[in-house]
Amino acid sequence: MDITRNGSVHIGVAQRTIGTYDDYWSAVGDLDRLRGSDFPVERVTIVAGGLHTVGQEQGQLSTADVTRRGAISGTVIGAATGWMLGLFDLTETSLGLPWLIVNAAILGAVLGAAVALLGYVITRGRRSFVANVPVRADRYHIVVDADLADRAVRMLREGKGKPDESPGASSPRTARA
Repeated sequence: MDITRNGSVHIGVAQRTIGTYDDYWSAVGDLDRLRGSDFPVERVTIVAGGLHTVGQEQGQLSTADVTRRGAISGTVIGAATGWMLGLFDLTETSLGLPWLIVNAAILGAVLGAAVALLGYVITRGRRSFVANVPVRADRYHIVVDADLADRAVRMLREGKGKPDESPGASSPRTARA
């Protein structure tokens, strides 16, 4: 099943891989070449293969860091809640909307800090680290609807519709006709 850019689903549409690339931008380069040849690129998909995550720890959070982060998120949630209460006139208060927002933000900060600190204490700080976990791919495949695959391969081999050469563009690692 293939989901297109506009969200419609094509059931039973056969597709073929016309090229495999080591990096995403090389695949995009050939896609641009097809676009330059007036090829219907809405019937082309770039598929990432060999996905894996690489976790990179960036540091341990202290008790103060955890409390500060909880207070900040609580402030935002509290202010938004106060604004919504005032906007829809859901409170019986003589205070104006700004004071309602400020009071809700202060309450949110206190509650957010308390909940974050409680979570930190319960886990004994074992989950208090900052990590960057990007998803990486080993290869990228250009996949084309089967009825257009031969035409796409021909266009790429002939070099029609080449845009300006971008730095780092390389030829596909393998191409199947």
